[in-house]
Amino acid sequence: MSTRIRQISTFLNQWAPPKVKMDYDNVGLLVGDPNAQVTSILTCLDVTDSVVAEAIETGCELIVAHHPLIFSKIGSINPTDEQGRIIYKLIKNDIGLLVAHTNLDAALDGVSFVLANMLGLDNLKFLDKNYSISRKIRLITSHKDSDAVLKLLNYHSAEEAHHFDVNSREDGLKCFEAIIDQHNVSVLKKALNKEGMLKEGSFQVIDLASTSQNFGMGVLGEYPEEGIGKNEFLHLVSKALNVKAIRYSGDVDRIKSVAVCGGAGVFLKNKAIAAGAQALVTADIKYHDYFTEADDFLLLDVGHYESEFPVAEALKNELSEAFEELTVSVTRTVTNPMQVYVSEPEPKTIQPS
Repeated sequence: MSTRIRQISTFLNQWAPPKVKMDYDNVGLLVGDPNAQVTSILTCLDVTDSVVAEAIETGCELIVAHHPLIFSKIGSINPTDEQGRIIYKLIKNDIGLLVAHTNLDAALDGVSFVLANMLGLDNLKFLDKNYSISRKIRLITSHKDSDAVLKLLNYHSAEEAHHFDVNSREDGLKCFEAIIDQHNVSVLKKALNKEGMLKEGSFQVIDLASTSQNFGMGVLGEYPEEGIGKNEFLHLVSKALNVKAIRYSGDVDRIKSVAVCGGAGVFLKNKAIAAGAQALVTADIKYHDYFTEADDFLLLDVGHYESEFPVAEALKNELSEAFEELTVSVTRTVTNPMQVYVSEPEPKTIQPS
């Protein structure tokens, strides 16, 4: 059976639901036919002319990217500017473009989790669980197979699912309760209706004050035992991310707990300090943000591309595992527009004694 773009989109939406994206963002299928057949996928961070040329050369029908090619409304599509040229080539060569951006930043095992794994951190958890999207659902059913109802709830990522008998004039009624993220509610209700598991008017959705366990920003992790020294940590980060030069501020003897956020994450600095982290690894730090009153704390800027590019490999791995019939590869094109010049030390002239 052939694989369609809509199936890839559905898979990504389950991992990184579009509804958790930032308001300014643009994610999902930006170019292409959802019913188009796919045999080969190229994953990348940025969609550039060179990346599209690579997709054409390798016969890929779909590009899965982290950064959106289209942020705002466009008035025309023609090859007279870079964006128009890229979109024109995608359409002309029947290549779809699927994007997961801030929704993948916020997802469990998303961008920051990938970065934390690259740095060898253990016991990972969200640094800031600021997504109030969890809902409590309550449904009443006369369906005799309680296990079947629970199975359907679990399939739609419901948590803490349980049931109890309902005292009613109608015998055999059961009430099921569970916690579920908002974007899964309507899909679950349709599935319950389809299976005949709902009584009319028996489905309630209740807002919760608590935040979702499945979405957040930034990740907190730790190194084993007593942690590692400052220079060892800087060297580890440099090698893990292939960074020639790291901008940082602060000082610390040993590092046990580390916070990370792929991309521009300095807004999490105070959260990291409050959580007891000895370092925050992120990117795009402005000058004044390097100042911090905290003792024993390092603030590292490893570069936007460097902190996020590992997610292209993670996308490839997830898609390869979910769709074994497809060929999935990571772009060979380096799309980082920033370059670093590292000056060689000038040789010292030895003065004769």
